[in-house]
Amino acid sequence: MEQIDVSNPVQVEKVERYCTLANVYYSLEKKVNSKNILTEIKNGSQKYIKTNPAVSEMAKINAQMINLSKDMGLSAPPPGVKALAEVGYKESDLI
Repeated sequence: MEQIDVSNPVQVEKVERYCTLANVYYSLEKKVNSKNILTEIKNGSQKYIKTNPAVSEMAKINAQMINLSKDMGLSAPPPGVKALAEVGYKESDLI
């Protein structure tokens, strides 16, 4: 909350929505562990295996969280990526 204007209701709502999504994500993560990524479905005489639906929901929630963090200006580069200034590149290197 230190990084946003707490008097701006839109920014506060974005943070609250992000926290809600994070809670939903973590509750899904608890239910999906390495043993039940795939689930066995029994439908009458048929029996088949499919991906746990919570896995795809986790991916959707993750995408929403990434978009919200970008919208709030909180996104960070992927691990291992250095800023151009740290690497020593200049704009003239591209020409």
